Amino acid sequence: MNILIYGIGGKMGKVLLSVAKKNTEIDVICGVDMFAKPADFCVPVFKSIRDANHLKFDCVIDFSVHEAVLDILPFAVDNNIPCVISTTGHDENELRLIEEASTMIPIFKTGNMSLGINILSRLVKETALALVDNADIEILEAHHNQKLDSPSGTAKMLFESAKAGREQALPVFGRGCSHKKRSKDEIGIHAIRGGSVVGKHSVMFLLNGETVTLSHEAESKDIFAIGSLNAAKFLLTKLSNPRIYDMNDLLSQAISN
Repeated sequence: MNILIYGIGGKMGKVLLSVAKKNTEIDVICGVDMFAKPADFCVPVFKSIRDANHLKFDCVIDFSVHEAVLDILPFAVDNNIPCVISTTGHDENELRLIEEASTMIPIFKTGNMSLGINILSRLVKETALALVDNADIEILEAHHNQKLDSPSGTAKMLFESAKAGREQALPVFGRGCSHKKRSKDEIGIHAIRGGSVVGKHSVMFLLNGETVTLSHEAESKDIFAIGSLNAAKFLLTKLSNPRIYDMNDLLSQAISN
């Protein structure tokens, strides 16, 4: 499988390149990064994806910034190339563009590329349904001091799982300006930024007299790179069925096999 890494000069782009080099089934054909120095890489690096139109690649993996879809998706649609979008923080216009493109090419998009996080998300949903009338729910997330978006895409994904069975559930982002009691329908989301933390997420189900906590800690960024490569392989089996896929689709296929 030949891939293009979008955001190859970023932290995750470099991790993905390193992980891909160790996989004999994958070749990184080139990268795209507006700020990277091409001389620093063992593959060609371009400013825009259209500059790479003379090369043949099977999939684009994006680990850059949310605005990158404006460059990636028109090219991918024109050339029928599936995309793994590993970036979060997209605005409404970008989400609409992703939705439109997914009617023509398969797109893999999830709040987190980690297998463990996606299993956590399933467990959170099951627990939320079991404790729907009894527990207050709080989500805590921690990341390194360079992370741009807050709350993280993973925290938002966990919120979607945590609100299962709660039609009126509303996210409350911190409580610095709050001077009232907690309502039953709110789900707190709290962000910590500092140091070199790769990623820590916990979902607390607080009952009277006891607390259930489900948590995950990423020990290496390699797990996100491995997840994105697995997603790319998965998409190559879905070329005739364009839509938006996520880790649940990949896990379901793995279980059925």
